[in-house]
Amino acid sequence: MAAVVTFAAPVTTARTSATAPRQRRATVASARRPSLRGAMSTAAAVIAAGAAADMEGNIAILFDFDGTLGDTETPAMEVAFWELAPYFPEASVEYLSTSTMEAYVRNNAGKAFEFMVEVVEADRKAAGLPDVEAVRTGGGEDPDVVTHVDARRTLFGLPLLADTRALKVDLLTLQKDETVDALSVLAKPCAQVPEVLETLRTMGVPFSIATTSGKPRVPVSVISCGFEAFFPPEMIHSGESDFDPPRFKPDPAVYVLAAEKTNALPKNCIAVEDSTSGVGSAANAGLGMIVGYVGGSHISAENEEGHAATLMAGGRSESGRGADIVIRDMKDLVPLTQFFTSQVVTGEFPPGSAGATPITFPQEKLLDGLSDKFWVDAARVVN
Repeated sequence: MAAVVTFAAPVTTARTSATAPRQRRATVASARRPSLRGAMSTAAAVIAAGAAADMEGNIAILFDFDGTLGDTETPAMEVAFWELAPYFPEASVEYLSTSTMEAYVRNNAGKAFEFMVEVVEADRKAAGLPDVEAVRTGGGEDPDVVTHVDARRTLFGLPLLADTRALKVDLLTLQKDETVDALSVLAKPCAQVPEVLETLRTMGVPFSIATTSGKPRVPVSVISCGFEAFFPPEMIHSGESDFDPPRFKPDPAVYVLAAEKTNALPKNCIAVEDSTSGVGSAANAGLGMIVGYVGGSHISAENEEGHAATLMAGGRSESGRGADIVIRDMKDLVPLTQFFTSQVVTGEFPPGSAGATPITFPQEKLLDGLSDKFWVDAARVVN
């Protein structure tokens, strides 16, 4: 991949080296940065110009949910960790520390719980240990580990492990039910998201949710976040719940479905994603622009640089395509949407070229006006 240019607005230093990404300062004055309201009139005019067009010219934004719209990735992953914790081959009170949990959340954010269970089962088999369900149903967990795990589970309002056995459900079913219970209380919007959604709605840009996560988990989280007015049930599309069998990202199915239900062609849609599997799904679906996002609480400040690079690397897409640009502040989605819309409506973004002809980003007219740090391939920045 070409050198990545990291922009920050504002920054106090700049650095250039042969091994590190080149960091440049956005020198535009604050007054020149487009506010959410300032972008509205221009973008609304652009959208109005194409309002008479059929689906060929319609623009839509398709959002991932967990860690993108809702700051749910951290609590959901913490619930998953403490459900799996007694069954890790190396499980002990010492091993199951806060630092172990935090590393697990970082490394598995965006992955389906089914895949996490498969990894634990494979690790247990390699260690010569019985499978998870055999231990669960027989009450074979280490008593000290159970006491330790139960103390953490109570923080989420979850029952003791011994009490879950009476439910007579497998771990996957238990995880889904307990995650819904936890998120109905703990789910909160990611920073700036309510403002941005209101702005996009005022601009006339349709949007919907394209998530791997199932129902009712996402609808419950939508309510907890206060997003019901933005995302009625018909605007929530799930790779797990809307397909039989489920179609998990990076499978493109949920993005193709969301584009159709939002009345836009995939090539005229923007995806907003925080995970590599989600970026892969959007790329495999042929979406016009993929915006990576690193503003969720599950991505720490020290990890955002590496996470942005991973989103751009395209490791989960069939074509090797990654995120076209990565942002940290959701407000910057507004000018990016304005730019993409103008490209589609004016024909500057050739129909059918999504991913084949990479989008280039004008420095002065667009990038200098973004309000916070972002990442983009240096070869795709033009004057």
